[in-house]
Amino acid sequence: MESVNFDRAAGFYDATRALPATAMAQLTGLLAAELAGRQPCVEIGVGTGRFALPLRAAGIAMAGTDISGAMLRRLAANAGGGSPFPLAQADATRLPFAAGTFGSVLAVHVLHLIPDWRVAVDEAVRVLRPGGALLASFPTDNRAAGETGATGDGAGPASEAGAAVLSRDAVAPWAGAMREAARRHGMVRKPFGAQAPSAVADYLAGRATARELNPVPVRATWTLGEAIDHLERQLFSWSWPFTPAQAKAAAADVRAWAASAGLPLEAAHETETAVRCWAFELST
Repeated sequence: MESVNFDRAAGFYDATRALPATAMAQLTGLLAAELAGRQPCVEIGVGTGRFALPLRAAGIAMAGTDISGAMLRRLAANAGGGSPFPLAQADATRLPFAAGTFGSVLAVHVLHLIPDWRVAVDEAVRVLRPGGALLASFPTDNRAAGETGATGDGAGPASEAGAAVLSRDAVAPWAGAMREAARRHGMVRKPFGAQAPSAVADYLAGRATARELNPVPVRATWTLGEAIDHLERQLFSWSWPFTPAQAKAAAADVRAWAASAGLPLEAAHETETAVRCWAFELST
């Protein structure tokens, strides 16, 4: 299996993954404080630059890689039409950099999309200087308290925003119905990649220590209509292995359930989740 390529999402990625401004500012500040003493930083899966560009504006020397050429072109457009820092189209398992090039590697909600995630982690360690750090976020590390169902852009019918999955569907009243509708139409995908920080911490045992950063709270408003639209249009990567017919059928089932339950599609549901990042710090 290859790492998930986001070429198809380049046109709508920023509109569907944005964090609220307050949370984005807080998260950027948190990451910048961690990276300030570990420059330069390379972000793997840099995408459209939604984190790398604000971090560069905050004074962090950045570089970026992504397997998606379309996402890198969108990054350049977001930066005004040119490359704002060194960029390379490359898989995270084969980084085109010499050993010890960087003080930090940033992996924002990306390791769970790489089947050979251990190779990607080894590559991150290779390009880091002694004492450097891999900063990463994970899908299953960002559920609301008490949530136990599978969620995430690579695992089930949930929605993604910002640095990690904000499991908006998972804490919404339609969670069960949407999950069951997807399953009825065969839209079930087994997670791959590193789904939680414990996997990376265990793999790096003896080479790095793991430290959780302060969580960043995220408050958002979400409607069932939006959730159904995202499912039907297959806006999130967990749904890409399935056919448009499957997605449309699952969406129709959820609409039918909402009608029978008397749940208006436009009814707003407020959620409160958190983005959590971890620093895996190499020995000096």
